[in-house]
Amino acid sequence: MRIVSGIKERLGEAFRLYFILVTLITVLLMILGLMFDSDRTFGYEIYFSPLLYALIGVIPVFVFHSDRELSMKRLVIRNILRLLLVEALVMMLVFKAPSIPSDRPEVVAGIAVGITVVYILTMVVEYIFELIQARELNTYLEEYQKRISDDIM
Repeated sequence: MRIVSGIKERLGEAFRLYFILVTLITVLLMILGLMFDSDRTFGYEIYFSPLLYALIGVIPVFVFHSDRELSMKRLVIRNILRLLLVEALVMMLVFKAPSIPSDRPEVVAGIAVGITVVYILTMVVEYIFELIQARELNTYLEEYQKRISDDIM
């Protein structure tokens, strides 16, 4: 039962992360495109790239996972490893894709910095979602404790 719950939790985290990433990657691609390649026109196949990049961004959820509570140091290390994995996977794709001008250093640097910014923004958005959930849970617990104490008296 605990295994199923853990898988369900990771899938939920991956699902939420995926849609956050699709949104932020779409904005990043727009910014990078306007900065480095504003004259280029694309077909409808370009709409697949944010979906693919977001899928790559979700992989670390399944690779670097712990059921234990992590110390701050381990959490930071895990997040750095996740970022490095995503950077490496996306950069491999960048250098293999004929449509991305990877021969231009400023484009490669822009993509690398963009990945880091998207990663940090994703962590901020997830933190806000978790903070809201924690506050709701605390409110429910306070109401429950009040009902229990009222029933005892």
